Amino acid sequence: MYFVSEDIFNYAKEFTMKYFIKRLLRTIPIVIGVTLITFSLIYLSPSDPAHMHFHQAGTPATEEMLEQFRHEHHLDEPFFIQYQNWWVSFLKGNLGTSYQDGRPVFEKLMKAAPYTISIAINSMVLTLVISLPLGIYCAYCKQSRLAKLIDAITQVGISIPTFIIGLLLLYLFTSVFHIFSVLPKDNTGVIMPSLTIMLGMSFRYIKQIQKIASHELEKDYIRGLRARGIGTVSILFHTVLRSAMVEVITLTAVSFGSLLSGVALIETIFNWPGLGKLLIDAVISKDIPIIQGVVVWLVLAYVMINLVADVFYGIFDPRIRLGGDSHEA
Repeated sequence: MYFVSEDIFNYAKEFTMKYFIKRLLRTIPIVIGVTLITFSLIYLSPSDPAHMHFHQAGTPATEEMLEQFRHEHHLDEPFFIQYQNWWVSFLKGNLGTSYQDGRPVFEKLMKAAPYTISIAINSMVLTLVISLPLGIYCAYCKQSRLAKLIDAITQVGISIPTFIIGLLLLYLFTSVFHIFSVLPKDNTGVIMPSLTIMLGMSFRYIKQIQKIASHELEKDYIRGLRARGIGTVSILFHTVLRSAMVEVITLTAVSFGSLLSGVALIETIFNWPGLGKLLIDAVISKDIPIIQGVVVWLVLAYVMINLVADVFYGIFDPRIRLGGDSHEA
């Protein structure tokens, strides 16, 4: 135990500020590119934020009121001036205010983020708890009836879009079994979005982990361990699992990043007040500051997730070092 802790400690020391700064600098062109594309798409869309503002407020707007709104929010300025103004405010730590309710964007992000993070963590943990043992089992007992049944279910499940799974769960839990209300107002509201995403991800994870474990089980050193009398459980859940963890971490990091950016439809289906629903509502109302704020948050979250993944690469595979062969996303 001591040696494991010392190895992890020594590896952690290699995670230097120089590497951290290098990865953050690589993020800058990504943020610029993503925000520029997002800003361009919003700018070119036919809807007018001024009209949307008064329409959603239920207030009849005169041309003077529309012009005043555009002037107050600099919407009457050229495209690159608007984009430049947004960057100047962003670099000062100001994400602006919502066009719809005038509240600070940062405040709205901080209110919505915990909801999205909660279903992301819940669904990811559930996915790994279910997928790791089932994937390894299917790799080891591929000819068993249970493994073939799991394989058939995952094949079907992979072809079903996650939002369809969400609608089916919504119908079953609310209309058939009456376990939850349609729009629960207590903590049970996190259960159905988490289950929906977990099922959608588990179908893919089981197949991927099965493939990784099958490849590992075919290696010569596994035959050597069996010849030495090492037990099956120890081989599967210590040796094979540990060897496969680098690829599992890669899969998890990519999935978690895409999960944060892909929950919009699920949150809308279940009326879950997270970043996804906030983004959908902002796109509908053409609330540019909110859209840009959510996009930047998602990009930075994705980068941080991959930084954490790089640390775990070295923990599970001592051959990988940040100064050498790093798994960079």
